[in-house]
Amino acid sequence: MSSFKIMQLTDLHLGPNHDEKDQQTYQLLEQLITTYQPDLCLLTGDQIWSQGVLDSDRVYRELFQFLNQFNTTVATTFGNHDTENQFRRSDLRAIEKEVATHYVDKKHAKIIDDKEAYVIEIYQNQNLTHLIYVIDGGDYSESAIGDYAYIHPGHVAWIEEVESSYRQKGIVLPGHNVLFTHIPIPEYQAIEHVQNFHGIYQETIGCAQVNSGLFAQMLHTGGIEAMFCGHDHDNDFGINHYGIDLNYGRVSGFNCYGEIQRGARLIELIPNQPYRTKIVEYDQRF
Repeated sequence: MSSFKIMQLTDLHLGPNHDEKDQQTYQLLEQLITTYQPDLCLLTGDQIWSQGVLDSDRVYRELFQFLNQFNTTVATTFGNHDTENQFRRSDLRAIEKEVATHYVDKKHAKIIDDKEAYVIEIYQNQNLTHLIYVIDGGDYSESAIGDYAYIHPGHVAWIEEVESSYRQKGIVLPGHNVLFTHIPIPEYQAIEHVQNFHGIYQETIGCAQVNSGLFAQMLHTGGIEAMFCGHDHDNDFGINHYGIDLNYGRVSGFNCYGEIQRGARLIELIPNQPYRTKIVEYDQRF
């Protein structure tokens, strides 16, 4: 039985000057995509630096022109550094649609305050085997509470709306679905109270201070077995929290802070089985 392979690339942090660090990031993309041949590259935010960069749209366009050389579907969500200047998330989505030659087919898309959530459907032999939920969690807190935004309550409710739409059509929902966003949700802080986890934990969890209920919604609906985030460059751990796996990706970009080796996270989705995942690292010798 064949699997569907996702490569999570996160925190590329490409800048406008094409410096040596950005060139290393592009080399990483080429090496890892060529080596592992994923079915989907999922970029989970902070693709670019935008603060003080007047032509960050050019940087974003160049990223997708580069990715076009690979026969791999590309999907994205955004982080807190992608739209810090004059360009909005809608502008970046428009660039993706215009430039990308292997762009993801989004289902059930819902945009709230310029933040998009959508579903990627995975089929095998014409059977729906997995749903991949992608949610843009925003960037910075709009209140005095904490530094980072929380998942919009409308997008929390959207998960139930999506599942209800399948049930109304008589479609049996798969049971091993996954979710991607940029900023970790507060439940990732459970790492402080567990002894068994895999991966690297070297950085305080940079989550929102407001818990908008995404984890509770995942527990309630029952079909999402794991979520994946980026944002904190010195973490790549995974923990199981009340039956749901909370995972970080591995920081992929060189033009940013972080001590751990750059790489990506591979996720394999297998029909009627739990997902498999591992970290893959960039080999700088080549």
